[in-house]
Amino acid sequence: MANDVTTQSAQMILNLVREREVTASEVVATFLDKIDRINPELNALCTVLHDSAREAASLADERMERGLPLGPLHGLPVALKDLTPTGGVRTTRGSRLFENAIPEKDAELVRRLKKAGAIIIGKTNTPEFGHKGDTNNLIFGQTRNPWRLDRSPGGSSGGSAAAVAAALVPFAEGSDGAGSIRIPAAMCGVFGFKPSYGRVPDVAGPFSSHTPFFHNGPLARSVTDAALLYQAMAGLDVSDPFSVPTQGNILDTLDRGIEGLRIAYSPNLGSFQVSEDVAQSCVQAVRTFERLGCVVDDVDIDFGADLEASFFALWCAKLATFYADLPDQQLALFEPVVQDLIERGKSLTAVAVGKANLARETVWHALNRVFETHDLLVCPTTAISAFPIKDGPPSNINGTKIDPLLGWFLTYPINFTGNPAASIPCGFSKDGLPIGMQIIGRRLDDDIVLRASRAFESAAPWPKIASERPERP
Repeated sequence: MANDVTTQSAQMILNLVREREVTASEVVATFLDKIDRINPELNALCTVLHDSAREAASLADERMERGLPLGPLHGLPVALKDLTPTGGVRTTRGSRLFENAIPEKDAELVRRLKKAGAIIIGKTNTPEFGHKGDTNNLIFGQTRNPWRLDRSPGGSSGGSAAAVAAALVPFAEGSDGAGSIRIPAAMCGVFGFKPSYGRVPDVAGPFSSHTPFFHNGPLARSVTDAALLYQAMAGLDVSDPFSVPTQGNILDTLDRGIEGLRIAYSPNLGSFQVSEDVAQSCVQAVRTFERLGCVVDDVDIDFGADLEASFFALWCAKLATFYADLPDQQLALFEPVVQDLIERGKSLTAVAVGKANLARETVWHALNRVFETHDLLVCPTTAISAFPIKDGPPSNINGTKIDPLLGWFLTYPINFTGNPAASIPCGFSKDGLPIGMQIIGRRLDDDIVLRASRAFESAAPWPKIASERPERP
């Protein structure tokens, strides 16, 4: 079973370890072997922790032999995004400024994962500071999509999504400030969940992570595995002023069904251009909810604001706040696009930032109007499937010019508000690439988003693993 363990779900691996059919050391060794074979071409993990992962697995086996209590993730390998502080482990944030940075201590969510028995097997690639929807940087280069190596995995958690899709890890942690969990989940054909803001302790600092909202959450090949990882990360943190408690054992609620729920479907969130492939897949997929006993209504949404300009202002202001005062020699280490974003942030007035922040209220009220009559809002995750790496993000969809930085994913409006949202695989494009559908809930209705995702998965299952050896372009 050790030879096949990488193709199993996290839940199955957990059961195999607990039933002593395989040891944690065998599990970790098998995943490390696969990483060593596949990752050099995929470039999903930027740091692989061979020695410390083997040592942690040995300690996990010893713990089991001694009959000590086992955590809910006992012996399970997990990868962490390279934005997430990990004590004693190189954490670069995808930036040459932090190329050799080694945090002194773990972020709270990392500490919780270790306490739950998870084994940190590596860090996953990210664009510099997670600033875009592709995954490459000046230290580690380009991450590739396991479905086709010439395509982008999305971003900014593209390394995590690619690692999960290629079965290099059972699941992985990601972060989401504009769609960075959901975008790569859609493009790599895996499940990604952005919990309500406050469910998972913040890793960046609470007063810098809410404008727009920055969330941490799981990427996995199944909803159950994602819920397993999410539950281990989530929970009240008294040191975080925006932290909120969990909802008990979320795994117990996954299969309760969704009959009677009212679901609002928006094909474009009121303003986005969406490609024909994605539109057709999502409109067909959303009807699955009707077969599950839900009421599905098409809705028109008017956010009433210039979403792109407002979000762009807040994003630039955030980067400038952190890095504008660096000396020129250090600023020159950043990618040119990041340098430009910082310069734009420096030029913003306080009034401009305040007005951009006010735009969040229009999005909040527009969503709440939907949730007055519906339990969930469903729409495409991204407007396109995975784009060719050589071309970069699109600047035109359906003959309409769009912003290649923000205009092709329908995720960032939900970072204005902090609502829970998931991306679930719902079909394939004409050229065989995954398409994702976004499921959005009321704030703190994380359980309903996960329940709906699980019900959809049961009714319309998707291929769990991309080809182990994708064809070269």
